[in-house]
Amino acid sequence: MVHSSKSIKTKFILSISATVVFFLLVLLFMSYSLLKDSAENSARELSRTILTETDKQIDSFFTEIEHLTRSMTGFPAFYEVRVGEMRTIILSTVRARSEYLRAIYLGTAEGEMHEWGIGEGFVDHAPVFEPGYDPRERPWYREAVEKEGFTITKPYIYASVPALGITSVQPLYHPDGEFVGVLGLDIMLDDLKRMIAQLKMQKGGRVILLNQENKAIVNQFSSSSGGDTPEASDALRLEEFDMFDVEELSGEKNSHFITSFDDGSRYYITATQNSMTGWKLIVALPYEAVMAQATDSIRLIVSLDILLMMLLSVVIGFLSNIIIIHPLKATVEVMRRLEQGETEARVPVTRNDEFGTLAHQFNRLINIVSDYRKSLEDKVEQRTREITALQQENVRLRIIEEKERIYGYLHDSLGARLTNIFISNNVARSAVEKDPQVLKEMLEQIERNTQQAIGDLKEILFSSQDETRKIIDFPKLIKHHIKERLSLKDIDFAYSISNPEELNDLDREARFEIEKILQELVSNTLKHSRATEASLSLDAAEGTVSIQYSDNGIGFERDMLDGAGFGLNNMEYRLAHLGGSFHLETGPGQGVDIRIELPMEMKEHSSI
Repeated sequence: MVHSSKSIKTKFILSISATVVFFLLVLLFMSYSLLKDSAENSARELSRTILTETDKQIDSFFTEIEHLTRSMTGFPAFYEVRVGEMRTIILSTVRARSEYLRAIYLGTAEGEMHEWGIGEGFVDHAPVFEPGYDPRERPWYREAVEKEGFTITKPYIYASVPALGITSVQPLYHPDGEFVGVLGLDIMLDDLKRMIAQLKMQKGGRVILLNQENKAIVNQFSSSSGGDTPEASDALRLEEFDMFDVEELSGEKNSHFITSFDDGSRYYITATQNSMTGWKLIVALPYEAVMAQATDSIRLIVSLDILLMMLLSVVIGFLSNIIIIHPLKATVEVMRRLEQGETEARVPVTRNDEFGTLAHQFNRLINIVSDYRKSLEDKVEQRTREITALQQENVRLRIIEEKERIYGYLHDSLGARLTNIFISNNVARSAVEKDPQVLKEMLEQIERNTQQAIGDLKEILFSSQDETRKIIDFPKLIKHHIKERLSLKDIDFAYSISNPEELNDLDREARFEIEKILQELVSNTLKHSRATEASLSLDAAEGTVSIQYSDNGIGFERDMLDGAGFGLNNMEYRLAHLGGSFHLETGPGQGVDIRIELPMEMKEHSSI
């Protein structure tokens, strides 16, 4: 039985499901990207709108302050410095705007200070200054004189109360052109923060106001913003703004980016520069609130994708079971029955589609295999009878071959030994009374030949069982065969041998390889060399057989080995395979000189 994890049904459903999931993930990614871009565009537009509205409200506030300042410089009570009237006008104006206006005052060109206000630092609406106070030395006075017109001062510490604030200042002139002094309207930073806190920001947005030195005038992320009571040391200085790199804000109007804070929250930042004050106005919207709609849409799409994937998996499983799995199960069941020996099992053909055709062809194939199996059994039986007959004939021929081999050995070896014994015996008989020394030598010769004959007889008897038997005179056999072949073309042959006993002790494989090598060398001489002389030197010593073969033929270019090679390429490869070596010296008109070395015990090298 096929394991469920390896079945076609499982693989098919998993592959289709994986494909569906892949495309749904692609669709989800594309949808997420589009929704994210759309949400960020909406956030950018919303942030720009909030930023613009906030900037307009701040502009409107300072425009009103400017209008109030300029209008008061037109009152005769101010440019004529009528103190009683100024006090009445100032107090009524401050009371009407007490939520953000602290005091109004006039610093004259002679160094006099006329100030009235409401709140901390005033006694009967008049401030208390330290002795020697001179308004002309105060920052607000110097900035107004320097600008020669209306301006909003940088934040500074008030002289009458330990608090930070700004002042709306305007130089005051008499209608005849005489400089009277500087008119100022005090606005405390805490009052400015409370005013901005009253602005209704959508999506939980927050406002940051930075001066030209990037110090926070208003920072709704700070714990002291929005009306909280700050520490005394914090109230007298502007905090350094380090929540994000202000340099990321480009100089362009309505620049924007996304930043993360230390607590892990992310904000969509939009900034511009207020035209009235020159301050940087920054609006920060929570990124999660901006992306909430897109997140909800993505969750809905993911839920729909998962539901769609489950429905598709169910439908695909149902359809695949009806269309594919059921006919395949029927075919697999028939295959199992055939495997168990039910040769008559066949797939039912109930459909006219591809599976019906497959079942029909499968049944046809079973019939063909069955007929072929029967035919093959008949052929095997017939072939077995033929092989038996061939084996019997082979045994008969081997017996004849063995008889002929034994006869040849008896003739070539024992016949020669017996002839030597016979001659030695005649010589010994003649020397019985004449020369005892000759008699002794002949008897020793007879004994030696007798022992050799016994050894030859053992070799003959056991050669059929031991194919590694010793050759009686291998070097002589080699010489005879080579000389006989070279004589066909009247080539003179010179032959030398060292240690013939070692050569005779070579095993059958070594003798066979040497014979093959010498046959190839002689064949090359006969076919290609046009030589008149050839020589062969054989030596066996220290476990190595050395062969030197040469002729005085026409020779050849060494590069010819890459072409036909006269069989020498195969010889060189075979020698390397057996652990031997091959060295060739030749050239046009120089004949051939070949030196070969072979191990006496042949062992093939698998690394070749």
